[in-house]
Amino acid sequence: MGRLRIIGFLALLLGFAACERPTPRLANGAEPAYDLTGYLQEQTARLQQRKPPVLKSVTTKGQQPETTQMDDVDWEKELAIFQEVDLSRPALRDFYREERHTLPNGSTVSIFTKDAEAAAPVERLQLTVSPFQRLEHLEAIVLEENMLFYSKRNITLTAESGSGNLTGYRVEGVQKLIFGDSLRYRIDANL
Repeated sequence: MGRLRIIGFLALLLGFAACERPTPRLANGAEPAYDLTGYLQEQTARLQQRKPPVLKSVTTKGQQPETTQMDDVDWEKELAIFQEVDLSRPALRDFYREERHTLPNGSTVSIFTKDAEAAAPVERLQLTVSPFQRLEHLEAIVLEENMLFYSKRNITLTAESGSGNLTGYRVEGVQKLIFGDSLRYRIDANL
């Protein structure tokens, strides 16, 4: 029974990630820090071709993690949650404040923070990009709530600093339906 709940929860999570939302609008008119959509499309194609095994752990309600090795992964669906935090679209620029810092190694850290009154699900996005324009690290906080549903997710994606190739990701969050208990979960995937 517990396994069916986890599968049902993951199906619900993927269903919410796949829903199309109205696109909100980055203040300051600067060029986007990174083309996340392009990166995810490139990684999806590379991973679909290479088919690396993935060690995936799912933890719910503080239980012991269930870990499985997955050899056949639909990478488009698997990475869809990161697609929704792409703020490079021009329509998003008015809703976010951006800070950029250069690290001693030449990498750039861009932090996007949502304006308080903006109706956009991405609260905060932090991208670390190498001097060669390769993604090294992504962290985001996604908050969605309405009268029936509350969901807060912290998502992280890591990549090799030289090549930018995806090495793993984590989704950690909580969700609550108005008539149900809160469900805390964590998904870790390592390639």
